[in-house]
Amino acid sequence: MKKYLYTTFLLIILPIIISGEKVIFAFQMHRHGARAPYLGVENNLDFYKEEWIDKEELTNMGKRMLYLLGVKTRKRYMEQTKLLSKEFSPQEILIRSTDVNRTIESVECFIQGLYPHGTGPVLNEKIAKNPNISYPPNKLYKDEFEEVINRYKLNDPSNYYALPYRMNILPVHLFYTPLHEFGLYSTSVCKGHSDIYEKQKIRDEVIQFGRNWTSRFPEIIETLQGTTDEKILYEYWNMFKYADTFVIDDRDQRSLDAFKKLTKNVNDYEDFKNYSRKFLYMDYSETNYPKAHPEITVVALSYTMHSLVNWMEKARVGEGKKSSYIKYVHYSAHDSSIGALEFFMEYAFNTTAAYAELGESRFFEFYQDDSNNYRVRYLKGDSYDPLLDISFDDFKKVINETTWSDEKVAEYCKFNETTPGPTPAPETKLWTTLFIVMIAMGVVVLVLTIILIVLCCKK
Repeated sequence: MKKYLYTTFLLIILPIIISGEKVIFAFQMHRHGARAPYLGVENNLDFYKEEWIDKEELTNMGKRMLYLLGVKTRKRYMEQTKLLSKEFSPQEILIRSTDVNRTIESVECFIQGLYPHGTGPVLNEKIAKNPNISYPPNKLYKDEFEEVINRYKLNDPSNYYALPYRMNILPVHLFYTPLHEFGLYSTSVCKGHSDIYEKQKIRDEVIQFGRNWTSRFPEIIETLQGTTDEKILYEYWNMFKYADTFVIDDRDQRSLDAFKKLTKNVNDYEDFKNYSRKFLYMDYSETNYPKAHPEITVVALSYTMHSLVNWMEKARVGEGKKSSYIKYVHYSAHDSSIGALEFFMEYAFNTTAAYAELGESRFFEFYQDDSNNYRVRYLKGDSYDPLLDISFDDFKKVINETTWSDEKVAEYCKFNETTPGPTPAPETKLWTTLFIVMIAMGVVVLVLTIILIVLCCKK
């Protein structure tokens, strides 16, 4: 362990110190932590007869995973690179999440590691001791408030904490689907690649994979599925159910006794797990992001990459003027989200895409050296190994050449036809506006004329 830490220091931290480089901005996207299965769960039992109370939700192990990721991230950006303050500053950090329970809970757990107990806000003595200020304006419950204050010793001179244990809370901003900022890999948001996705699920390679899988484990799959009908056995979402649920059960240390009773040798378990993981990678890669259709990743990442360049530009200006700016942006998302990023980077920068495990991250770090040269590094989350190291000017040039404008993305995704929320009113042409104004003025003149005529007649 000591050897690993020493090697990490030599390879990652020491070059930064020697070169005079410093990190002035970082972007991190993580996949949510371990979750319960969401396909094939009936009466709280999954495909392998393991019990789950809340399907799709973050598990306790998943919460631990993201908490520890937060601890690791705190070490990098507050202790090693000194990018962030050790106490939360809303001017430094932007945190966003998809509007799904498991990603929201994941980032909340991450925050507990990033800003642990002992780093939260403290009240001054005058406020802490004055119940007319620090208590809710409801005298009816004053005794209850006193009980809480006394229990956590919040009026102790050494303990004037706004919250017990001096815990921290950070704002988490959710992506709002109708704004089309994120998640455009999903066909429910972007209809432009719906046909491609459907064709990818029934391509020959998928069917052949299903045949190979079933021929290797005929009794297991046919017994658990309850049929020998190939249309059902090789149907895409059925195979996803076998794979996803098995990997989740295995990761959660479930017994999988119903599966083991059907196995014939000691290798079956590991072989089935390998088939499951291969299928999930196939879903992650060629099904969602086929190399023949790079437009899917381009559409999915254009807005994010434009934002990333913009944040880096502001960091360069902010660092030069020594003014405040957003130094760290964090996205809590899904395997498809990181998949879109990985395959975009492969398409645009020729990096090698890899599968993102549960709780795994990808990073962009923006560096400034003593001569005011700027570089961008794209890092793999478990080791901070650089997958890309490029000058900022070259990075920006490639982004401009490979991404699409908002208008082109909107046309491809057919937003005007499919927007799930309120659609902004189309811009009114100038001549239409002038015509409406002229009509209104004409009506006003006509009304005034009529009034004058009536008045004259009365005289």
